[in-house]
Amino acid sequence: MAENANDKSVQFLYGTKSGRILLHAILKLHIPALLGFVLRSPLSRFYISSFVKKNRIDMTGFEGVRFKSFNDFFTRKKEIKFDSESSHLISPADSLLSVYSITDDAKFHIKGFDYTLEDFFEPEKFGFTKEETTDLFKGGLCLVFRLCATDYHRYCYVDSGSQNGNHFIQGSLYSVQPLAAENFRLYTKNRRSWTIMETRNFGKIAQIEVGAFSVGGIKNNINEGSFKKGDEKGYFDLHGSTIVLLLQKDSAALHEEITKITGSGSEYRVRIGECIGTKLQ
Repeated sequence: MAENANDKSVQFLYGTKSGRILLHAILKLHIPALLGFVLRSPLSRFYISSFVKKNRIDMTGFEGVRFKSFNDFFTRKKEIKFDSESSHLISPADSLLSVYSITDDAKFHIKGFDYTLEDFFEPEKFGFTKEETTDLFKGGLCLVFRLCATDYHRYCYVDSGSQNGNHFIQGSLYSVQPLAAENFRLYTKNRRSWTIMETRNFGKIAQIEVGAFSVGGIKNNINEGSFKKGDEKGYFDLHGSTIVLLLQKDSAALHEEITKITGSGSEYRVRIGECIGTKLQ
């Protein structure tokens, strides 16, 4: 199966009228929260071996480890290698990358929907102005890193710098698979947490972690303070989810291959810590 393919349940829930009715009922009844509860319990350990085998997950370094639950396995921590060259922008996660241009009026287009940066940030809710949030990224790039259920679900800082708070927005828990994105404004409907980072080499970068179906937790390690490139920023609980990076205009140039493939509408497979672009200024 292709990595960007929709599984059968997503095809039904998001691609049919009856499925969408059932989906809204599932969310209203808090089924994702109940599923999350089960997968965080010791009862879920039986599912680990079949999940690893089915998805051919490399468990090197975890031989003999007895996980407490499926979620304990899913959020396992490993040592990562990252490109330490200061002028290189690295990927924050194992994921499928899509790239979108942000217009001069702070909008971008994903899967048939126009999004505004103001929708992402909801700045007034946190006492910010548009000048302090949305206006910073006009004319820049929107990088969408879609994590599959089989990906490593911890993520790192893409450069050294500092941040001044995480801002959490309670939302729904729709799937982030492609068909779902074609039917819902996922990135402004789903649960998310954002921060604006002052980085050493790429100016201001906004990072938005977006939760997905059954992903009840977005766990960031620090709220305020400094960090180093490659440090773990946080992790997701359970199943697929998404990280969005907003880059300021002319701050970085992505690799030609990434630009070419994502420009045709396809996703590009990236690994945590690998170089995806270079500093422009």
